[in-house]
Amino acid sequence: MEIAKALTIITGKVDNVLLNKGYEKHAVADTENEKTVLYTGDAAYSVVYYLDKKRIVLRSCAMNDGEPDNAWKTAATWLFDEEVDTEREAENIGEDFAETIRGPKQIAVQKKKNKKENGEQNSDPLFFANRMIAYFPELRDEIAYEKAHYESFRGVTFAETKILPHFTEYVGSQGDKNLEKLSKTLSDLYDAGDLDVKGIITYVLLNGIEDDDKYEKMIAAFTKDQKKIANASRNLRGKKMKPEKPKKPKKFIADRLSAMDAQSRNGRR
Repeated sequence: MEIAKALTIITGKVDNVLLNKGYEKHAVADTENEKTVLYTGDAAYSVVYYLDKKRIVLRSCAMNDGEPDNAWKTAATWLFDEEVDTEREAENIGEDFAETIRGPKQIAVQKKKNKKENGEQNSDPLFFANRMIAYFPELRDEIAYEKAHYESFRGVTFAETKILPHFTEYVGSQGDKNLEKLSKTLSDLYDAGDLDVKGIITYVLLNGIEDDDKYEKMIAAFTKDQKKIANASRNLRGKKMKPEKPKKPKKFIADRLSAMDAQSRNGRR
């Protein structure tokens, strides 16, 4: 779906909240990398789409003398890819933005659905799985089945049993151009993902690649920090992690407990 149409849907949800509160909606001139819609009232809100990162952000700041003070704080962040996402994703993003603006009660509910890191809302395993449909169309039915038969989306299990087989086959059969595109997608999703998504990408998918050359191609588009984490994860392949042994109580604590127990028994005599 074209981003212009997606923004119309998303901002339409925001309109329903802010315009009813007396806010004014302003058109902001697009830049080479940003498309922005601005709302002003008691505070200022903006919906910004960053073309290079394929990321759409809800921001807010205070007003100063009738103008935004431009000390913007991110309230919510989502990925949106014109080549992959549909009207449904746009509707979901718009509803999330609207809930975030409405107030603390809705934000508290949303936090249960999406973990927050560094003050930004991060995409979850279901969001990640939906993005993989662009590469593995077969996942669409698998995701529908998962959602219909389980109360919550089993992100890691789904990745291991459903995504990984398609992923490894794709990596083993595709040329460099397609692998480069998938690498960039994984890098973007890692950056925007919650801890579960980050683990799925590194521990499940990347560690499922047997060929080291293919692995290097799959992390080619990763940032320096992302490569460092991925390589650290790969070094753990095949290693058995020993469970932590319960710590023994310190001797003086054990002696004291024994003394207390003895004293208690004597008192009952």
